[in-house]
Amino acid sequence: MSLYYKIKRNLFPVEDGNTNFIPQFRLEGRSRNADNDSGLEMRIADPLWMLGRQWQFGEFRGEDNGSPISIKANYRKEQANYYSFPKSKKPTKIGNVPLEARVEAMEIPPKDLRGKVRIGQKFEKLIKTHFSESESTAFINSLRKAFPLKLEGNPDQKSLRFFNLMAGNVPDGGKLWEKIEKNEFPKGDFMPLETVTNKLKNWYQELNLPAEGPPSWQAKNLIHQFSVHGEKDIDLNAPDYRSGHLDWYSFDHAKIGIDPSEKTIDSEVYMPVRVSFAAMPDKRLYSFEDSKLELSGMEVDQSELVKLMVIDFSLVSDNDWFTIPIEMKLGELCWVNNIAVKDVFGITTIINNDKETGQYLDTNPLKMWDAFKIRSSDLLRERGKNNQELYKKEEQFLYLPPVAAFRQESRPLEEILFLRDEYANMVWGIEKTVCNELGKPTEGYDLHLELNGPFIKTEDETEQKENTSPKFRLASPVPTNWIPYLPFHLNDSNIELRRAVMMRNEDHTEPADIVPLSTLAQNDLLNIREEAIPRAGVRVQLTKQRVRGTDGKTYIWLGRKVLAGKGDSSSGLTFDQLLF
Repeated sequence: MSLYYKIKRNLFPVEDGNTNFIPQFRLEGRSRNADNDSGLEMRIADPLWMLGRQWQFGEFRGEDNGSPISIKANYRKEQANYYSFPKSKKPTKIGNVPLEARVEAMEIPPKDLRGKVRIGQKFEKLIKTHFSESESTAFINSLRKAFPLKLEGNPDQKSLRFFNLMAGNVPDGGKLWEKIEKNEFPKGDFMPLETVTNKLKNWYQELNLPAEGPPSWQAKNLIHQFSVHGEKDIDLNAPDYRSGHLDWYSFDHAKIGIDPSEKTIDSEVYMPVRVSFAAMPDKRLYSFEDSKLELSGMEVDQSELVKLMVIDFSLVSDNDWFTIPIEMKLGELCWVNNIAVKDVFGITTIINNDKETGQYLDTNPLKMWDAFKIRSSDLLRERGKNNQELYKKEEQFLYLPPVAAFRQESRPLEEILFLRDEYANMVWGIEKTVCNELGKPTEGYDLHLELNGPFIKTEDETEQKENTSPKFRLASPVPTNWIPYLPFHLNDSNIELRRAVMMRNEDHTEPADIVPLSTLAQNDLLNIREEAIPRAGVRVQLTKQRVRGTDGKTYIWLGRKVLAGKGDSSSGLTFDQLLF
């Protein structure tokens, strides 16, 4: 009898017929030598130690079963080639473009100086290629007069120097592109440029994937919402995608109107392979291992569950898991109905996953033999007689979304950190990163300080005045890159955060609003639901993504990403102060 069950029987006797109680203890080897505290070393010079390690690994325990030698799976596959957004009129074909690019791509016209100059220079280059020198010179001069490069907003010094360099030497590509998008250019004297504008469109769309139809972005909830559809009754919904990494776990709900047991096929007969990872300990105790990974040298804390699972799997459970390949195309759904396993004794065991048997190994819903499946109902719900039929109707399948395996991501072009301020009873949107007029990411506080200057005069400047009489201050100073979001009650249970502005109110100047510098705060994040900002806060980033699709083409788009915040904070905003 195993020592584990002897300890369980003597120290934890069965009471009141409760045979399901499992004591939480384990046997561990511990070295008495303080200089050698490793419990995983294999001492080849100590036969008794080696016998003890063999017993600990279970090599002396015999089981009446055979090892699998061949496996065949029965499954059905269906393709999901269409997607739709909440306000889409009909589904759109995904095609070769990665799904995350379709979902995240946002349409932002070129507003920065560098983008305007780049479009203008590209257009002039195309003109020189398609026309003679005299014609191209005339066209370019007329373009520069019709679309002069202008400076909008309040630029910083770097943007101002760039504008002075390029003004009069290139047309305004932003205004030009706006006319081309509205089919208002070319007209009149510019009619021969129609061929050139078409090539400019193709060039620009290769650099910036355009957004098609209504957006998936729901600004009030800070999430993307979209669905994937198939030719037959297949609907997969992703209600709260926001992390910037699209995969099977982004889909939380499914509506399937087909029977997975129909039109099934059998896979080829495969020889199962044990699941392993690089530098995993060898199966035999007398084999030498490489030095890529030393499990005995891992310092594991009680809260580091991943490391504990890796060690437990490699030392105890690795012999129990096998893998076989099932090929799937991008965008396919796969239902595994059953697996036929043949062992060394010639016995074939069929593991079913149908509506009658289900995927559960017993009454405990956590004990199941599947993984990476989409489920529409709660896994931990009690499986009683009343809801047994409900569990049989659960749609469980494997889904391989048509996404890119690797992407290149730029540093955040814009980043807003939303924090709760319980003392001021509001939410602040801090512009951590913004783009200047050149389109270059800049520290938000530094750019605000350069463009807006100090919010009010500091205390040191006030103390330097000869007049020491008390002063009344309406509100304390707040950094100019802090944007207030004030709560408004929509009804009895819903609260909405609406973007407000701070004001400049200094001596001898008219009060003026401090306008946000980021595109997100100006045009996008105007109203946010109160529950979308947790106590830990959130970060909303605007980044450029670059991937290579299955067709070999490169896709670049501008998208949003929502990440976890850094906890609550306080702006120090106070009202009605008397300063002495």
